[in-house]
Amino acid sequence: MQTHYPFLERLRHGPLLCDGGMGTELYARGISYERCFEHLNLTNPELIKSVHLDYVAAGAQIIETNTFGANRYRLAEHGLEDQVYEINRAGAKIAREVRDLSEQPIFLAGNIGPLGSPLAPIGKIQPDEAQTAFLEQTEALLQSGVDLLIIETMSDLTEMSEALTAVRSLTDLPVVALMTFGEDGTVTSGEDAPTVARTLRDLGANVVGVNCAMGPASMFDVAQDMCAYTSEDFFIGVQPNAGLPRRVGNRFIYVSTPEYFADYTRRFLKAGIRMIGGCCGTTPRHISAMHDVLTELAPTTTITTDLIPASTPTLEALRERIQETATAGTPAQPAPTHVAQLLQDGKFVISIEMSPPRSVKFTRFLQNAILIRDSGADAINITDNAMARVRMNNVAAARLIQQNVGIETIVHFTPRDRNLMAVQSDVIGAHATEIRNILAITGDPPSHGDFPNSTGIWDVDSIGLISILHNLNLGLDGNRRKLAAASSFFIGCAANPVAPDLDVEMERLHRKIENGARYIMTQPVFAAETFLSYKQNYENRYGQIPIPILIGLQPLHSYQQAEKFHNEVPGIVIPTEIRNRMREAGDTGSTVGLDIIKELFDNLAPAVQGAYIMPLDRYELITELIPYIRQRTQSPYART
Repeated sequence: MQTHYPFLERLRHGPLLCDGGMGTELYARGISYERCFEHLNLTNPELIKSVHLDYVAAGAQIIETNTFGANRYRLAEHGLEDQVYEINRAGAKIAREVRDLSEQPIFLAGNIGPLGSPLAPIGKIQPDEAQTAFLEQTEALLQSGVDLLIIETMSDLTEMSEALTAVRSLTDLPVVALMTFGEDGTVTSGEDAPTVARTLRDLGANVVGVNCAMGPASMFDVAQDMCAYTSEDFFIGVQPNAGLPRRVGNRFIYVSTPEYFADYTRRFLKAGIRMIGGCCGTTPRHISAMHDVLTELAPTTTITTDLIPASTPTLEALRERIQETATAGTPAQPAPTHVAQLLQDGKFVISIEMSPPRSVKFTRFLQNAILIRDSGADAINITDNAMARVRMNNVAAARLIQQNVGIETIVHFTPRDRNLMAVQSDVIGAHATEIRNILAITGDPPSHGDFPNSTGIWDVDSIGLISILHNLNLGLDGNRRKLAAASSFFIGCAANPVAPDLDVEMERLHRKIENGARYIMTQPVFAAETFLSYKQNYENRYGQIPIPILIGLQPLHSYQQAEKFHNEVPGIVIPTEIRNRMREAGDTGSTVGLDIIKELFDNLAPAVQGAYIMPLDRYELITELIPYIRQRTQSPYART
C-alpha cells in the first residue's frame, strides 16, 4: 500500500478537521427528510455547493461528497437505482469546484455509507451483491478525482469489511473507516472498539474511528480504546453527533452547542486523535468552534501570501532580459527566455502543467507552484480555460507565479475567446509583463464547458495565431504593418500523435513549424511506438523535425481514470495493454501508473528534448517523477 499521499503526510504532522452534517444543513434549508439528498447533486447542485462552502468558510480541511446514500439499494427507495454513476460523479464534481474556489488546501473525500438493508443471513443482500454495490459507487467516485474515501456510519463489521475490501480492490488511495457504536461500546455485530480497530487496520484502512449515534462524551470513551493502535501510518478519527435529538413540534433539535464541541475537541486532541469532524446535528458553527481550538492547540505551518517573497534571485534572473549589444548605437536585443536558452543549449527541459484558480483566491495555487519549483522543474505550463471551464486569466496567473515564486511559465493561448484585435492586444500585454513563452493552441469548444451556449470566436486557428506571434517578433502587426518595436516570444505548438487523421495532423504540424513555431509539446502519449511511428512518418514526408519536442506524460492512478480518459476525453488514446495493466493493478494503481510512465519515458528519452508532465492536480507525483527523469537524462543514451 502506498503511503506518500498528501492526506497521510498531513495527518503525520498534525490533526485535520472534517466538515459537519450535510443532511442537517439541507433540512435547515428547507429540504424534507423524505427527499433523496443525493439526487440534489443533479437537481440543485448550487444548494449542495453552498453547504460545502459554508463548511470550508468555517475552517473544514476535509469536505465529504454528498454521496452518503448514493448506492443502488438506497437510491432504489427513490426509483433512482440506475443513476448511481451520475449522482456520485456529480457529487464529487460539486465538491471539487468548492475545493478549487478555496484559498486553503482542502482534501476531497468520497463519501460511502451503508447499503440501508442488512446483509445475509439477517437480510437478503448477499456478500457478493454488497461488494458489487460498493464497487459501483467507488468506481464513480474514483473517476471524479477524490483525494481519499470515507466509509462511514456502518454498525455491522461484516458490511464494513465488504465495503473496505471492495474499495481496496480498486485503489490505494487513503481510506477512512468510521463505525457506529452503541452506548455499551460495541457495534451491532458484537465487536468492541479494539477488535474493530485491528480488523479494519488489517483490511487496509488508514484511519479508523467512530461516527454518528453518539455525542462527544460517549464517543470519546470508544475512540480512546482505539488509540492504543495508532502508529505513523495508522490514525484514529471521530465525528460525533451534536448529542441526542429532542423533538420540538415537528422538528428534531440537537442540543449540543458549538462551545461544548470545542471543549471536547481539546480532549480529542490530547488523546491523540488526528481526524475530527461532526455528524448529525452539527453545523458550520460547530466546525468553526472546533477550528478555533485546532488553531490554538495544533497550529500547522501553512504558506500564505505574506510568506511568499515579493522577489527571489530566480525572478531577478528572469527580469534581466535586455542585453546590450557590443555595437554602440545598435538597439538592445532581448535575451532568450530561460526555457528557450535551455533548449538552445541542448538541456533536457521539464515543465509541469497547472490550471489557474477558479476564483480571485490564489494562495493554494502559489503553494503548488512552490512545490513544483522545489521539485526541480524548469517551467510551469498554465492552461487557458481548458475544457472550456472558466478560471482566472492565465496570463495573470502566470505573472503571479513569476513574481512570487520565481519560476518561468509557458502560457497556453487560444483564439477561441478572442477576436483578432483581442488576440494581439492580449499577447502584447503578456509580453510587457515578461510572459514570453507561448504555446499556441486552438482550444476546446465552449459547448464542452461551463457556458455551453456561449459562442467561440476563432477568427484564426492555432496556425494563424503562430503566424501573428511570428509577425510580432518581426516587428509587424497582424496586417503586417510595422510596429515601433519587435517582440521576442518563444512560440510553441501542440502535436497529437494519436489524432484520428494523422495525415491532417502531420500536415498541420508542418505548417505550424513553417509559420514560426520553435518547440513542440505533445498530447499525452501512452505507447512509445505510437510516438516514434508518428515522428518517423512525419520525417519521411517532410524531413527531420527541426525544433525540440517535449513529450506529454500523464501519470494514471486507477483503471477507472484510464477508462474515462480513453473513452471520454478527446485527444487521449490509452492502449488496451495499458488499461489492462491498470485494471490488474487494483489498489496499487498509482504505483503501476508511475511505473508505466517511467517505462515509457525510458523508451522515448533519446527521441525528445523535454517532458511536459500533466499531473492533474496530483502534484505529489512529480516529487518522484522529476528526479527519475533527471537521473535518466544525465546518462549518455539520452538526446542522441
